[in-house]
Amino acid sequence: MDFGKFLEEQETALPVEPGELHEQLPNKVPGYGYLRDVQAQVLTAWHARREERDLVIKVNTGGGKTIDGLVILQSCLNEGVGPALYVAPDKYLAKQVLQEAFNLGIATVTNPDDARYLRGEAIAVVNAHKLFNGRTVFSDDRTPAAPVPIGTVVIDDAHAAIATTRKQLSLTIARPRLGAPVDSETDSMFEDLLDLFREDLHQQYPDGLLDIIERSPGALIRVPFWSSRGKVEEARSILRAHTKSGQKLYYPWPAVSRVLHLCRVVFSSTEVTITPPCPPIAHVSSFAGAKRRIYLSATMADDSVLVTDFGASPESIKNPINPLTAGDIGERMIIAPQDINGSITSDEIRKAIVKLSVDYNTVVLVPSNAAMAAWPEADRTASADDIEGDEHPSSYCGCLHDELPLFCVRATRDPTPARSWRGTAAAHPTGDLQDFVEQVAGDGRTESS
Repeated sequence: MDFGKFLEEQETALPVEPGELHEQLPNKVPGYGYLRDVQAQVLTAWHARREERDLVIKVNTGGGKTIDGLVILQSCLNEGVGPALYVAPDKYLAKQVLQEAFNLGIATVTNPDDARYLRGEAIAVVNAHKLFNGRTVFSDDRTPAAPVPIGTVVIDDAHAAIATTRKQLSLTIARPRLGAPVDSETDSMFEDLLDLFREDLHQQYPDGLLDIIERSPGALIRVPFWSSRGKVEEARSILRAHTKSGQKLYYPWPAVSRVLHLCRVVFSSTEVTITPPCPPIAHVSSFAGAKRRIYLSATMADDSVLVTDFGASPESIKNPINPLTAGDIGERMIIAPQDINGSITSDEIRKAIVKLSVDYNTVVLVPSNAAMAAWPEADRTASADDIEGDEHPSSYCGCLHDELPLFCVRATRDPTPARSWRGTAAAHPTGDLQDFVEQVAGDGRTESS
């Protein structure tokens, strides 16, 4: 008997077609035995176009994008297009992805240097901050170790990943508060840069410069391009002094330094930002060179940002994969009361939400601990760390109509507790209501706002 041929046949027998692959997963937990119609549609459409390098998959929230992404990656591993990387927008959703993979019986690791990932035996699950940063392990500039390779990558919540990429691959330097203790390591950067461009800023916009100096709220002024370009080496010297391990600019600097001459420099009364026109994504060389890149999103109004920010193929991006049906698309309603009637006050909105909570399950999301003070009627409060993992919502929210849970979550993270209600989720901003609603609820994550 030719055992070598027998083993070869076993290896080639691994299923590649997504539906067949899902059906043959041997360790699925109860409830994961079949694909929903929307999931099957997406996987069938992806399989027909699997050879395309860049693909956008748009599925409404609750449509099972995570399972689609995991099955796609496992299919690519079975085909031999690995290693396979799943990128979640933050650490909370990364844990949810790991749980979904466990429920499916798909092997995962959290360390991309793990030998099982490198051998194509497990999917690595990381958050976007791990992939996109100036000292990423997925860069050719990594020393002394070799860069971690990527064969196929799934970017979950691609719209959030773009925001993370822009932030991670740019510089933000805070201005010391008046009266705050002086930290000689970092507190001189803002003033040093302001001094460097002071004359040009005065020539371009003297009142704007005075607003910055006087710390006027909302003050904003951009350094003229000819000035930032002409003084790039002086700026580089100021910035490089704060790029050692443990210092403010340690992580973003390697990526930004190469495109510093192209960056936009903007001063506000509280910080200065140094931002490339497009994220230097080539620095994340393993991502830039991946064989297949799949972008998952609930809603992405402008797919062209995938071309400008991630270097995706325009031909593939302009033809996204959409399920033929979206049965739950009518289950959410987003309301911005102050856009409808500018005379409505925040206090009136809060009172209306409190009244609604008597008869409807209601969750209030606020952007900061300080904003919680505006909701003294809340029965329970929790921060993002409190509601991490499987504890929410049962540990904090209950199912009683007369309870009003209050959650402090960042506007960019998934307000997961709201998913457990067929009721009302109210997002309360500290500033402009519309901006906050667009960040928290605009991608279809909350029932209403």
